[in-house]
Amino acid sequence: MVKDQKINEMAGGSYDMSTLSDEDFFKALVAYRNGGTNRFAAHCGIEITGIGPGWAEGEIVLEEHHGNPIGSIHGGCLFALADSVGGAAAVSRKRTVTTVASTINYLNASLGGTTGKIRARAEELKCGKTTSVYDVKVYDDDGRVLTQSTMTYYKIQAGLDIPGAD
Repeated sequence: MVKDQKINEMAGGSYDMSTLSDEDFFKALVAYRNGGTNRFAAHCGIEITGIGPGWAEGEIVLEEHHGNPIGSIHGGCLFALADSVGGAAAVSRKRTVTTVASTINYLNASLGGTTGKIRARAEELKCGKTTSVYDVKVYDDDGRVLTQSTMTYYKIQAGLDIPGAD
């Protein structure tokens, strides 16, 4: 019951999770993903900004610690954003998942330093019985694609650890 209240507060409303519309479910899921349950993503400054059926978006407001020794955004930072946004898209299908495979192509360096934001968008390529695959692109403030990833997630269980989401 305490978890229900926490999600309701994060989602900006008070309602029975099992009776949510799709729009309110996704709003609650965004709040839940940003609400401290993913401590690594929070530590990296990752914020999920939108989730819908089979897609998700997120961003990082860049700070000095996101940089590498040559003054660009660290590749691990780009990968963490891609994996977090891909995972958010995968859980949009109301399943608990874990990453089982990923590839990332670093297409453009962000040599402008660590100011502004980087944004990511994940699009579903396949949602199967046990695995799901997402195409994830990370963009800089100018809209240049910095990375392209293919992320594969394994369904640990049907449903999410969010009250009423099943």
